[in-house]
Amino acid sequence: MKIKGLLKVSDTLENYMKIIVTAFFLGWNVIEGAVFENEYPRLFVQLYPIAAWRLLLLIALIVGAMWDSFVGIMLAFTAFFYVMDMEVTMDKWR
Repeated sequence: MKIKGLLKVSDTLENYMKIIVTAFFLGWNVIEGAVFENEYPRLFVQLYPIAAWRLLLLIALIVGAMWDSFVGIMLAFTAFFYVMDMEVTMDKWR
C-alpha cells in the first residue's frame, strides 16, 4: 500500500528506499537474533519501561507495514527481538 501525498518521490527512488530500509533491518535482525540476550544501547534499556515508547514502536511497525510489507516484516522481527530480550533481561536483573 502506498501512502500517496505524504512524500512525492519517484517510484524508482521509493523502491531503492524500501530496499535500503529492508536490508538495514534484515542486518539488524541477523545480528540481534543470532545472540540471545544481546546488549542493547543504554537509551533503549531506559526507554523500555515507558509505555509510550512501546506504543511508538507499534505505530512505527504499522506505518512501515503500510509502506511496504517487507519493511513491516523486518520491523516486526526487530520489535519482537527487542521486547523479548528486554523481558528476559528485566526479569533476570530484578
